[in-house]
Amino acid sequence: MKIYRYPLLCWNITDNLICGRLVGTDYEMVNAHLSKLKAHFSDHLQREYAQDLSLPDPLTGARLKKINVKVRPSYEEKKGIFPVGHFINISVTAIFGSLQEEYSECYLPLLEQHFYFYQTDQLRPLIEHFARDHFNNMTPEDFYHYLMLPDPWLEEITVRIKPRTLENVFNKRNQDNIKTLLKIADKFPRKIKTSNIAPETAWERRRIVTQIVKKLEHERLSIVLIGEQGSGKTTILLEVARKFFSVTKASRQEGKYLWRTTPQRMIAGARYLGEWQETSEELMEELESTGDILWINNFVHLLAVGGEGPEDSIAAFMLPQLRQGVQIVSELTQQEWERVRQRLPAFAAHFHVITIPQLTKKQVFRILHLFSDYIDKQLHITIEESALYLAYRLLDRYVRYEAFPGKIITFLTSIINDMLVLNQKIINNEKVIKQFIQKTGLPSFLLRDDIPLDISALQNYFTENIIGQKQAIVQICEIIMVFKAGVNDPNKPIATLLFSGPTGVGKTACVRSLAQYFFGKGQTLNPLIRLDMSEFQHPIQVDRILGSGEKPGKLIRDVRERPFSVVLLDEIEKAHPIFFDLLLNVMDEGILIDGNGRVTDFRNVILIMTSNLGSRKSKRISFVNKTDKHEVSGAVRSFFRPEFYNRIDQVITFQALDKTHMRDITCKELALLNKREGFQERGITLKFTDTLIDYIAEEGFEAEYGARPLQRTIERWVVAQLAEFLLEHLELKNITVQVDWDVISKSVILNICNEL
Repeated sequence: MKIYRYPLLCWNITDNLICGRLVGTDYEMVNAHLSKLKAHFSDHLQREYAQDLSLPDPLTGARLKKINVKVRPSYEEKKGIFPVGHFINISVTAIFGSLQEEYSECYLPLLEQHFYFYQTDQLRPLIEHFARDHFNNMTPEDFYHYLMLPDPWLEEITVRIKPRTLENVFNKRNQDNIKTLLKIADKFPRKIKTSNIAPETAWERRRIVTQIVKKLEHERLSIVLIGEQGSGKTTILLEVARKFFSVTKASRQEGKYLWRTTPQRMIAGARYLGEWQETSEELMEELESTGDILWINNFVHLLAVGGEGPEDSIAAFMLPQLRQGVQIVSELTQQEWERVRQRLPAFAAHFHVITIPQLTKKQVFRILHLFSDYIDKQLHITIEESALYLAYRLLDRYVRYEAFPGKIITFLTSIINDMLVLNQKIINNEKVIKQFIQKTGLPSFLLRDDIPLDISALQNYFTENIIGQKQAIVQICEIIMVFKAGVNDPNKPIATLLFSGPTGVGKTACVRSLAQYFFGKGQTLNPLIRLDMSEFQHPIQVDRILGSGEKPGKLIRDVRERPFSVVLLDEIEKAHPIFFDLLLNVMDEGILIDGNGRVTDFRNVILIMTSNLGSRKSKRISFVNKTDKHEVSGAVRSFFRPEFYNRIDQVITFQALDKTHMRDITCKELALLNKREGFQERGITLKFTDTLIDYIAEEGFEAEYGARPLQRTIERWVVAQLAEFLLEHLELKNITVQVDWDVISKSVILNICNEL
């Protein structure tokens, strides 16, 4: 009996529950007893071996290492991203050992990272590098969850294999012949199941799977799958890998694998001219000798990395091997495939295209019932029938940037993860609504048909937040009512608006209030995306919108991260006209396609542009505080081309503010000071006298600039005096401070009223 040992990372979820992860895989199990947990892993490996006559490569001499990494997190504000003032020491757990005599491998399981190293002295700096890179991209929530994890420890799993079949396990292939594949690609089918809740089974796609396997085995074709995001392309290829291995093993006594990699991994570590070409050549030779198939993710990037253009890229370099019979598979959207065909037609011509059709509603629900039965049997969690229909309806209406069944399986999986944490067993309509609010930020009364829209409360919300703009509030409320009724155009942004009016009258404040009302109920990220269009006055800056090469531009990156948001294009008239052309498709069809053919969906976005057009020409704005709507509309019409202007749903004109409005705005801004951290931590409540309010309103008002000088006035006369007072009286806590204005001395007076 031959014994193989695998490292198992363990940590306590609760006092009575242990989670274990098989190092080098995504496979996890949970059990109350460590001995049972290890036995389950060992039994699973035995079953995998009995089925495939193969096991994952063991990590020889696995050891656990914990090091402290100094990280300086950053926080984001309106003006940019700023690092905090000090470093934080974070403990990082690493598992390392050897796979080959020439090199070793290290895993950072809690960070989902791994790398190879050749010398022991390389280990610590590499761990620090990968850890810092991971932490720098963490959201504050993920950062907090990581810090709350308990200390893990290392255990060992033992697997016993009978000697008579041992030679088929690791010696089936000469490992020296696939060094490059082992280094830069992952082998499929995997020997260990992943921790994914959803099974990697291509339900309702068996005919396509059989078709692909036939073309790979008998016709020796390279294949690309074309389909929308979420249509199941990756799951189809995972099942193809399993079936292809079984079919080739039955016919040739040796199963063939699919090796998944990316163009980035293929050139990673290249330090000198010609090195990536050498790696690619070795990769092709290994594939040719084994008869295995290369599975490439991020297929479009094959034409963008390796050289200055498609003719010098990895794709062009691989053409001779493709002609000699090396096979490649990948999955793309239709737009990405068109980019490949345009950039390098000779390369695209070597691929057989298989289009993945959209599933019918009936097929989707067959998949959902299969998924529901699987979850019930495996996790003992019941998904109610009504919850399935509600999830389908919500995703079908609001999440149009992904296809079924991927988007609904992903959505239900996120609910199931929460159920496992909370130890709950039934998924009902309330759970679906709650999860959808967290995903989109949309309030429940906009999602649920059984809750009417309180129009009075809607108008009061915007009246409290936007002062002096009654007509603008009416138009904003109309947009929300159209959306609630479900009669907005589903193939365009929710609304495309142009806010026009003098500076400092509340255009940006209105945008913030709308973003918070519409998308601010569940999202942890700010639902407002702002671009200052005065920074885009040259055509070459289009890359900052769309991106270049692999890196997406700011607008594309932010909308992909927050597909339910308000996009503010501030001072739109200052941008170069090329950006107006760029927005035409967004305003008309709700999508934006970047240089690599990737589609960014704007159909759940409220697109708002702000402008001062027309407001500066009218002297009446400064004297009688009234903006001529027709004058503004005429200025907007004359500035924008007709095809752009006609795609704007509404031009909302903001009126200039008068002194009455300024007093209301002053009261609102002063009240917000109570929410600042320094006052809240010390329990200090601020109250302001009418004398102070009148002075600040008078001092902070300029007809030409509206309310913009008000903030500077408050910071100068109120905040600065309060800061000095707090620093001189550190002992004061839980008090009320009255802020008054002395007309004679022209200074702020602070009076301590009482202790709370």
